[in-house]
Amino acid sequence: MNTLLKTAAAGVILAGVSASAAKAEQATVFGYTLNIAIRGWIASTYDGSKRVGPAPGGSLAVTRPSEFDSFAASDDAASFSLFSNKYIQTGIAASVREPRDNNRELTGMRSIGWSLHGGGYFNYWATPSIRFHVEALKGLTSQYGVQVNTGADYVFRGDKWRFSVGPRLTFGDDAFNNRYFGVTPTEALLNPYIAAPYRARAGLHFAGIESSTEYKWSPKWRQTFYARYKRLLGDDANSPLVRQLGNANQFAVSTGVRFMFPN
Repeated sequence: MNTLLKTAAAGVILAGVSASAAKAEQATVFGYTLNIAIRGWIASTYDGSKRVGPAPGGSLAVTRPSEFDSFAASDDAASFSLFSNKYIQTGIAASVREPRDNNRELTGMRSIGWSLHGGGYFNYWATPSIRFHVEALKGLTSQYGVQVNTGADYVFRGDKWRFSVGPRLTFGDDAFNNRYFGVTPTEALLNPYIAAPYRARAGLHFAGIESSTEYKWSPKWRQTFYARYKRLLGDDANSPLVRQLGNANQFAVSTGVRFMFPN
């Protein structure tokens, strides 16, 4: 599961406005609302794992009420828009990457704690239905590498339904890739399944496809469905953590709700 729990990251973005949240009787807080998504996932237990399991997830964005139905993919980082028009949106982005324990097949490996990532994002709408998205995020806790996520989405909008699908391509620098897919000499010695150390260098992290469907229950409530496939690439896919212990093919499905607050 990659960056499923983003709500905590949004708390950092919202630090400047959270003190006014008590004014919930107003329609907005300084002209903005919270776009909150709560989801349940079935996904890999960690990036590269062959095991799957359930997990909670979520995200939020700070938007104006008129932007509540603006498209955002489930893998977009939590965001705060600094500039927006018909074709371009850009601003601050943040996410939280879940921890990785050192049990089962990862015996002897380093535990990796919750990692807060901060950076920015850029959207370009080539047409009303085609969006290109880029976000660059640097680890601020537990790991300090840089991850760059890119993607494109085709978005179909109906009266009650909205559907999207599009490719994904993600890059990681030396620090990011090696943190999650490298093996130190000590780890190779302590792990019963890995015989030699391994260094994962900068390069492609994964390629994949993301699809979402959303149903409009009311002006401020949406039912959401997501499906995701990604394949680890480059040094990450060649890591013994993946080749010997895990799987380069990663799948995830999710359902949940999205709503506006104040409601």
